[in-house]
Amino acid sequence: MKRKLLITERKTLRRIFRPTKDRDGTLRIKTNDELDTLIRNENVINYIKAKRLSRFGHAHQITKDRIVKKLYDRQLISTGLPGRPKIRWENNIKEDLSIMKINKWT
Repeated sequence: MKRKLLITERKTLRRIFRPTKDRDGTLRIKTNDELDTLIRNENVINYIKAKRLSRFGHAHQITKDRIVKKLYDRQLISTGLPGRPKIRWENNIKEDLSIMKINKWT
């Protein structure tokens, strides 16, 4: 899914920033390096991760009587479906924190 988002972002950026003319007058599509300098190495994946961590920090700090906190701290009663477990929001948060080498976030 991440790869598909990055591909779609590149296609959109190439349309937004349009081809450039070389010195000999031919049109040329911008390279990935040129696009990175134009958007200052910000991409959609980094934006999603930053927003996810921001929401996590907010949900972690609120009081226990709020609905968001109750949903965040819930314990599942039933067993899961057979097969690979679904990737949950909390799993993504733990992965992002491990990439940033943050071990003691509680």
